[in-house]
Amino acid sequence: MEKKILFVDLDGTLLNDEKEISQENREAIEKAIAQGQTIVVTTGRARVSTHKQVVRLGLDRPGCYAITSNGALIYNTYTGEVVFHTGIPRRLIRPVFDKAYAFGLHAQTYTDEYAVCERAGREKEYYTRTTLLPYRQVPDAVEALTEDPVKLLFIDLDNKENLERFRVHMEPYARESGLDMFFSCDYYLEFLPHGVNKGSGVRYLSDLLGVPIAHTVAAGDAENDITMLEAAGTACVMKNAAPGMEAYGDYITSRDNNHSGIAEVIEKFLLDR
Repeated sequence: MEKKILFVDLDGTLLNDEKEISQENREAIEKAIAQGQTIVVTTGRARVSTHKQVVRLGLDRPGCYAITSNGALIYNTYTGEVVFHTGIPRRLIRPVFDKAYAFGLHAQTYTDEYAVCERAGREKEYYTRTTLLPYRQVPDAVEALTEDPVKLLFIDLDNKENLERFRVHMEPYARESGLDMFFSCDYYLEFLPHGVNKGSGVRYLSDLLGVPIAHTVAAGDAENDITMLEAAGTACVMKNAAPGMEAYGDYITSRDNNHSGIAEVIEKFLLDR
């Protein structure tokens, strides 16, 4: 049987709305691994938050990897070795944070171990609860960083249109500074180095593992999954995906993330019948 890789998003895809992994999804993942296939968690979450889900899935075994922070950091989940890492120059952060505050947004960035913010609020509490990633609140995020962060994140829990306006306003700065902007969900707008995304992670890891792109499958539900879906050999869009996402799918699941849609993908595209 040919070697395949499934690149699978977490939130809204592998995880249900309660941020849990269904038993059916777990069993399908085990079947795929038993047949020699590879499952790669591919997420916007930071490494620390991602690894907690990786351990829950039993994907911290030899030969397993995870793509985190929308492609900015890729690591071997068994050895902990980082095989790819890039970041946003710290000098670019202050202007973006200050403009975000003018739009009434929550702003944060990251170290290897926690999220960093300058202002508290319910966004901070929501993010901690849903990602299990600890925070450090500091007077100046730029001064608190010892290296360039993997990404910036801006949150508005009530008004996506406000985030859209902020994105439009920041387009000139992003172009000049070599930054890309995209939504990972309706509440989160992310900034990453230009050209770094889930799609670049798919290509990098497929090459590293010696698996042809034609033998890769991707599953996702949101805007930050588009590059991953475009890069993979087979693109699977979740039934519960954001409006318009079906245009990027070779296959649309009949089951959503609350009804083990990833088990459906694995059974159809990865398992030997």
